[in-house]
Amino acid sequence: MARAGRRLATVRDVAAAVGMAVALAAAVAVVVLLTIVVALQPPATAVRVLGAVQVVGVLGVLAGVLWNRPARPLVWWVLLAVSVLYGAAWWGVVLDATSVYVGLACTGVFVGLGRVVVIAGRLSERDAAIDAVDVSLLAVAAASSSLTLLAVLHISPGASPQSWGPMSTAEVWLAAQASGTVVVAAAGAWAVATGRLRSASVQLLVIVAGSLLVWHVATIAEALTRGYVPGTIADAALVPAWSAFAAAAWHPSMRALGRPVAPSGRRFPATLAVLGAGVTLVLLPGLSRWTDAAEPTPLLVAASALTVALLVLRQWLTTRRARRSGGVDPLTGLGTRRTLLEALAARLADPSSPAALLCVVDLEAFADVNATRGHAAGDSALAVVAERLERAGPPGSRTYRTSGDGFAVLAPDDGTGGSPTSEGGAEPSATARRLLEALEPAVEVPGGHVRLRGRVAEVRLPGRPSDDPDDAEAVARGANAQLGDAELALVEAVRRRAPLMRATPQLLATRHDERVLASRLPTAVASGEIVAHYQPIVRLGASFPDDRVSGHEALARWHHPERGVLGAESLVPLAERLGVVRDVDEAVLRAALRDCAAWRAGGAADLTVSVNASASTLLRPDLPAVVLRALEHEQLPGTALVLEITEGSWLTDRQRIAERLHVLREHGVRVAVDDFGTGYASLDYLVSFPVDSLKVDRSLVRRIVEPACCRLLARVVEIANDLSILPLAEGVDTAEQVELARSLGFRAVQGYAVGTAVPAPGTTSEPPLAEATS
Repeated sequence: MARAGRRLATVRDVAAAVGMAVALAAAVAVVVLLTIVVALQPPATAVRVLGAVQVVGVLGVLAGVLWNRPARPLVWWVLLAVSVLYGAAWWGVVLDATSVYVGLACTGVFVGLGRVVVIAGRLSERDAAIDAVDVSLLAVAAASSSLTLLAVLHISPGASPQSWGPMSTAEVWLAAQASGTVVVAAAGAWAVATGRLRSASVQLLVIVAGSLLVWHVATIAEALTRGYVPGTIADAALVPAWSAFAAAAWHPSMRALGRPVAPSGRRFPATLAVLGAGVTLVLLPGLSRWTDAAEPTPLLVAASALTVALLVLRQWLTTRRARRSGGVDPLTGLGTRRTLLEALAARLADPSSPAALLCVVDLEAFADVNATRGHAAGDSALAVVAERLERAGPPGSRTYRTSGDGFAVLAPDDGTGGSPTSEGGAEPSATARRLLEALEPAVEVPGGHVRLRGRVAEVRLPGRPSDDPDDAEAVARGANAQLGDAELALVEAVRRRAPLMRATPQLLATRHDERVLASRLPTAVASGEIVAHYQPIVRLGASFPDDRVSGHEALARWHHPERGVLGAESLVPLAERLGVVRDVDEAVLRAALRDCAAWRAGGAADLTVSVNASASTLLRPDLPAVVLRALEHEQLPGTALVLEITEGSWLTDRQRIAERLHVLREHGVRVAVDDFGTGYASLDYLVSFPVDSLKVDRSLVRRIVEPACCRLLARVVEIANDLSILPLAEGVDTAEQVELARSLGFRAVQGYAVGTAVPAPGTTSEPPLAEATS
């Protein structure tokens, strides 16, 4: 049944495609037939037919804009107004209106077309001066072409200026046609140069521009040969122009026209500048030589001189902008992070972009070079590294300096690497390997040699996907995301201590997930989404019936509104990286003391609560004040709280941490060493710091059945008892492990065998008791 349904859907799709093709072919046939009919009619009849075509075209465009409701309707309204105004100018020639009317109408048309380009192809503010020069070049080309054609049409050979006489309406119209040729060609070049031709609506508008270009050139050719009369064969080009314009307004892709243009390597203003200079310096002198009319030498000399001056000014502005905008790193001569992002955006905006590799390079401990050899040596080393990376990159690659000691290489995809590895990653490419090898030789600097170590991470960039290239904001986000993916891979390389790392989809998905969580965590801390879950701590008696719950460890949990409850393994590392781990610790402390006060008020008078304190929390100068205020707020004695410290926390500022713990100890707060046996501290802290209990890490407790580990744990218990420290076994998961811990002398246990972590009891005063396993 399902297969039959799919076949039916396929048949329907094919039928729809065939129907669309037939309808399109019929529409093209009608336009071609009407164009031929107009071309074969006498001028008077052709004028009437073209009038009807214009009216139908205006109504069709108006209906299409109202139906599709584009995101930037101003572009379409300006285009429609320009079309109506151009038609009115043509009718001024038909009706022999004044030359001033025709000239003003055509001027409005060209200004409107320029406005469309500004709205639909807006460039950055830093390019405003260069854009002004480019527009000036186009204006010089348009004006000089109009004046040259007027001279060719109106000035007889050898005539003096006093005998020229006033310009006729037809001559002004033809001069406007010359300017229109330049302006329309520029508009078409803009559409091509900015990579917009993937939009069907823009393709149809380019057909409009092409039809108008044919109309202008044919009109000028007729005027230069036998004279122009409205309704001749040249005007038949208006039929496909209006037809394509109406079709563009009806196509759904027209909604996107007017959004900011995506950056492209084929930048429009450079194309515009070349077009304007070419018209002024090459085409117009050739046109004057081709005719028998007097050559307007002063006009051509002035226009050529102004064009050359504008070209020189443009080059100076371009050089100054590149120097001031950080486009080139002054130390290495490489591109900068900003130019790398522009290159990535240009790839995304170019429909023909092939796959590529983005490799980021980071130098390890480079600050030591500056500290020991001086900044001059560091700068010299960076210049050498930049040169090596440029040489190591494959043909077609480009190197950038993205930070003080960070580089990036954008290279063509060499087709190597990507195979899965046993560690769950992917094999790096040959390009990444060459870049890493380029860092291995020692670097000669003033005062000797230094050997630099580095890491290289890479991400493969796919070819341009088939989405809309006109959305500049989406393209900019995509460029930042690609560079961010490569930098995420570099962070993972540092985490794994790997010299080479290739980003895989799984790795990027994990790291992006962390980034999303990290962006919300500060808000979660402030809004009370950080809560405590409680796992019981059981004091062991002589046998199971004598065991009792003596307290609970408060474990941080994040009640995420979309992802549910997230554990400490996700929460704590993010909090540490974002610098909000103190706030997380304090939120859990206050919640734990509040719940402990409720349990004690309900009859569990001796119940304690244990709270983890991170190294960042221990370094707080106001730690004793914060803890004591929280106890006082809940009217609890210090003995109700146990502060759990990991071994690694002792390695930083031991003296001050000991002073703060002694202050808390004087107020009854007890201290437990968490995860004992896995840290980096020595045993002297057991006698140097106020330790009340020793929580042996679960990695040792789970091996309690092994003879060697059993003997080790027995010695740990013996040491703790000799120092009057309570030994506690963490991670007991079975009843057998509980009994073995009892036999070794552990006086307390914690783990799944005696109770899992559960939420706070809410409105009840009963603590979450253990469900012991017999």
